[in-house]
Amino acid sequence: MSVMNKSDIDIVIYWVDGSDEKWLSKKASYSPASNTDMAPERYRDTETLKYVFRGISKFMPWVRNIFFVTDGQIPDWLNTEAEGLRIVDHKDYIPSEYLPVFSSHPIELNFHRIKDLGEKFIVFNDDFLVTAPVSETDFFVDGKPRDIFMEYPVMCGGKTPVFSAILTNTYNLIGRHFDRKEYKRRLKGKILSLKYGKYFFYNLMMYVLPFPKFFGLLTPHFARPYLKSSFDEVWAKEGDALDKVCHNRFRSNEDINIYAMRMWTLMKGNFVPGNIHKDGKAYLLTSIEDTKAAASEIKNSRRKLICINDNLEEKDFDEAKKIFLGALEEILPEMCVFEKGER
Repeated sequence: MSVMNKSDIDIVIYWVDGSDEKWLSKKASYSPASNTDMAPERYRDTETLKYVFRGISKFMPWVRNIFFVTDGQIPDWLNTEAEGLRIVDHKDYIPSEYLPVFSSHPIELNFHRIKDLGEKFIVFNDDFLVTAPVSETDFFVDGKPRDIFMEYPVMCGGKTPVFSAILTNTYNLIGRHFDRKEYKRRLKGKILSLKYGKYFFYNLMMYVLPFPKFFGLLTPHFARPYLKSSFDEVWAKEGDALDKVCHNRFRSNEDINIYAMRMWTLMKGNFVPGNIHKDGKAYLLTSIEDTKAAASEIKNSRRKLICINDNLEEKDFDEAKKIFLGALEEILPEMCVFEKGER
């Protein structure tokens, strides 16, 4: 990551090693409340993190700093002395009354408290990868996130009841502050933007529906741009609700997630229409067959962004992991500055 190419845009990556015995012991010492989501795939390490760093180093050399957020866990291969890398422990920025946490929601909802984090930042999970060159303007234009405004209701198929409840809670928070009739009028040009490509026609169809209340926005599951000021504003308006969420150590159907911060930015109109995700794809891995198909496409495509979403059964996990890690090694074989060893 060349110094001369630095921008004022940061990246936040958060990660947990669910196989770490010390962490597992701490997790086990806190009995989860009812209505929690303790699925093992929430915590197990897919070992994709190394390729997240390789992709950023190769295809996003303009990034200023990477803030790597963990609960005291450092991968043995990570070069902690690398220029532009900041190691952030949970206790460094999450208020002590919320700690320890085993849910992503308190971790994410407090990102604005990270010391020295810039106003503009991009959030990565450890399964979000960059696999082709992307520019600053793919994520931010004139200081504003480049993003897609796409009304989209909660989809309740019965298989993800906790996540559906979390989306509903998040949408209710936004709906308390924005009237659909008002924002449709105010944001018409940004909602009905041709820059969304084929999704313009979807937006046009949704725009004419006479529903009086806000019912949701699509949030594609990829790396996303955020403004720190949006976090400050939502905390100022909904501090009690967010405080309650942050006291939930485990994911709960009473939670609100980070989507609220993105939706707040969109509802305020503080964004530039765009759709980098037309060049991306999220792969939901549920079986060996799914994994083989995804690996083949990953090796042969030239997408900018991909997500490898682990929903595998325990019996398939080790075999599937070898398959998708093999695909990632093929497209991102070179060590980067964030790895120990010779490059």
